[in-house]
Amino acid sequence: MWYNFLMRIFLIGKSAAAAAFADYFTQNPDNIVFSTLEDSSAQWVDIAQNNISELRDFALANEMSLTVLCDSESISGGIQKSFIEAGLSVFAPEGECLKLTDSKIWAKRFIYRNKIPTARFQFFEKVQAAIDYIRQNRFPTVIKPDAHSAIGTRICETFSAAKSAVEEFFNTGSKRILVEEYISGREFSIYAVCDGYNPVIIGDCATYQNSFAKLDADFLDREEKNSLLNNVIAPLISSLAKETGEYTGIIGFDFIKSKDKIYLLECNSFFKDLDAQMMINSLDEDWAKILESTISGTLCSDFGSFKTAQSAFLSAEFYENGQKINICKSGRTFNEARERLIEDGADEKELTEAIKTWKYLQ
Repeated sequence: MWYNFLMRIFLIGKSAAAAAFADYFTQNPDNIVFSTLEDSSAQWVDIAQNNISELRDFALANEMSLTVLCDSESISGGIQKSFIEAGLSVFAPEGECLKLTDSKIWAKRFIYRNKIPTARFQFFEKVQAAIDYIRQNRFPTVIKPDAHSAIGTRICETFSAAKSAVEEFFNTGSKRILVEEYISGREFSIYAVCDGYNPVIIGDCATYQNSFAKLDADFLDREEKNSLLNNVIAPLISSLAKETGEYTGIIGFDFIKSKDKIYLLECNSFFKDLDAQMMINSLDEDWAKILESTISGTLCSDFGSFKTAQSAFLSAEFYENGQKINICKSGRTFNEARERLIEDGADEKELTEAIKTWKYLQ
């Protein structure tokens, strides 16, 4: 399903989501698609993401119908404001609401204030204070930088590993870190697109150690999914709008289901690399219309819900020769998608462990 008129689309970002949206939008021959991501199916634009004035001038000169900011760096970098001031249509959240996705510490406090179950946490601005705290902790424990970091989250099995993680985060520029209780359970994410106050669910996926993801966290029943929308996601978006301003864009919610409770761990301002292609291709809708309806504030009137594709999806993320690889495969059945994923390089043994976790963890 496509808009039946020419669109000039500009994708800004270095993420797997930028590549997935390039693949999606270039399927329509009526679209002209540009991207700052090299080696995507869109026409490459060799402009750095922090060169806002040059990005804006390029968008104006090429009369872009729509610009999509496709990763946390571009979303938080001030591009949106500059483009809006120039009269350009741009899809991205902006302003104070980004505290929910840009600062893990702010987000944890906000989640806690809104009485949503989350892992116990403490934050630290000094290395020694953090080390003294984790010395008394149970293990494993989770160490996270407050802001986005190339190092990412560390799950530490011992005091020595946790101490090294703390020192590494501070030595590489983190000003604050989060020490979080480790919760054993099944991980999953729910994605929504929001036009301010009203989130519309895109879908959910089961995840495993940031390496594998499966469309549809089917260890959750319909009642649990409805409860998360009505008692966690919608109230959180409403509370955020009142406290910091309206959130307009895609937002991801990372959860973990233990034996007796579901915890919200953190939020993301766009699709994670592991999930991007799977979530984009899982909808039987025109993404151009979704994005433009979100910008114009008519999302809920145009889409009460989204139609989904009748396919099974699996994705994997791994490193090969030092390069990060993201692959996503679909099939008429789960097993068909699984076989295609393995054929494309996914580790069969690790994927089997992921499937066991999704299905059988008690």
